[in-house]
Amino acid sequence: MQIAEQILLLAGLAIVAFSYLSYWRRTGDARGVLMFWRKGMAMDVREFKLQRAGLALLLVAVVLRFSGALV
Repeated sequence: MQIAEQILLLAGLAIVAFSYLSYWRRTGDARGVLMFWRKGMAMDVREFKLQRAGLALLLVAVVLRFSGALV
């Protein structure tokens, strides 16, 4: 289970990073990437879906870590 957790964590981070890199290449807005929590990022549909998929994988990895700690 620990290997699956690490794989999901790395995959999630890679997908989110790829999403932000894609946004940066498309817009050239490095400040928007550095301040990703603000509303200013205008991501297209593909970038948004990639970001959400990566965040979902990160969430699953965290749930696996907590469930492993409880057992």
